[in-house]
Amino acid sequence: MKEREYDITSAQSILDYGMRLLGHSLKELHPDAKIFSGKGGLGTSVEYYHYDYLPNSESKPDFPEAGLELKCTPLKLLEDSSMGSKERLVLNIINFIEEADKTFETSSFWNKNKFLLLMFYLHESGVDPVDMLFKLIRTWKFPEEDLKIIRDDWSKIHSMILEGKADELTEGLTFYLAACMKGSKAGEEMRKQPFSERLAQQRAYSLKSGYINKIILASYLDANLRQQLNISSKRLDALQKKYSSENIVKSLKAYKRGETFEELIERRMKPYYGKTVAQIVKQLNVELNPSSKDFAYHVCRVILGVKSKKIKEFENAGVSLKTIALEANRDYIVESMSFPYIRFVNIVNQNWEESEWYNMLTSRFFFVVFRKSYSGNKHNMTLEKVFFWNMSHSDLGVAEELWNDTKQKVIDGDYDNFITTKSHPICHVRPHGTKGQTVDTPQGIRVQPKCFWLNNDYILDIVKSKIKSKV
Repeated sequence: MKEREYDITSAQSILDYGMRLLGHSLKELHPDAKIFSGKGGLGTSVEYYHYDYLPNSESKPDFPEAGLELKCTPLKLLEDSSMGSKERLVLNIINFIEEADKTFETSSFWNKNKFLLLMFYLHESGVDPVDMLFKLIRTWKFPEEDLKIIRDDWSKIHSMILEGKADELTEGLTFYLAACMKGSKAGEEMRKQPFSERLAQQRAYSLKSGYINKIILASYLDANLRQQLNISSKRLDALQKKYSSENIVKSLKAYKRGETFEELIERRMKPYYGKTVAQIVKQLNVELNPSSKDFAYHVCRVILGVKSKKIKEFENAGVSLKTIALEANRDYIVESMSFPYIRFVNIVNQNWEESEWYNMLTSRFFFVVFRKSYSGNKHNMTLEKVFFWNMSHSDLGVAEELWNDTKQKVIDGDYDNFITTKSHPICHVRPHGTKGQTVDTPQGIRVQPKCFWLNNDYILDIVKSKIKSKV
């Protein structure tokens, strides 16, 4: 191999050398470059062709002398012409047997990923990855407030391994750091786990897409990095307004000893259980519009002391806030829980693990449970409870069956016989939206839009178990 043009012991030298790719594709600088196999193939190709070293699967960082791990990750263009994360950032595979004996400080995650060199490229459908342009190149160390949540995420994953439940891991269990599936298809890449005879799906540590968006947004706001993104001051002002958010946790001192972010949220919300919205508003001296679409979100914001329209930790974690309204006189939910329209033209080309609905169901949910008032006035609703929830591994398997049935019917052009709420224990498909609205199909015709829904009885069982537990 030729003599390297960068100092392998210096993170700054490695970054500076990587910056040569900014605004270029790998093939522009290295005409003989080819993509290595697998989803992480571009990163491996950058290591080999640009940095001139042989990639390996060691537990150490890619540049061990500098403690720096290289990761290439795709961007997508958003409607406002800014760029956002296309997907989660997959890190290293979890060896369940070895990880069981680790602490956070000795874990494979921390050993390999404490200092990252992130190379963002713009994904273009149908384009060879070696021809895609690099748009942002930077290093990243986890800020202390993020590291607190990441440590707790790691601990939750680690606890599942120690309990012999590695086969029950899902991405929805955690906030920023997740254990995502890693392999060509679910059930094909299986690994042994300690404390259980059951094989577990191969998984890797990953940073959620929402957290990667945090890094991208931080780059937009950094005067030096902003130049890479070629953004004007006017455009920056618009982005700041659109993505404005505020932390719930202003300082690590906000946590009680040993408390997790989840426990902190529930502790702060608990004093308002049993109070009407009107009482909460009066106590906090704020105004709320009961007709607002994000009414429940606003109630949570004012209780948690967030003045911005968005809660930063929720945005970083991709938390999906859902309002649950129990009837005034009984524990019953009228409405099932809807999700965005099914994009029929996309679903036929997806597998379950890369589908839009899988990504929604494996997110972390924050349920805000109200009790309706007899008057029907939202200001007289009572806040019953809030809690975080994620769909279990077994229920995801049941939801997958419905998704496969839906996909096949779209392939067949059958848009009138989707599974209904009466014939499935968890979810169903039915219309949702404005009458007369239509969407595209693979057959070239337009049909009434349909959505996936979680059944009201399924949601009710979850809520009732939480209310009874008093936890």
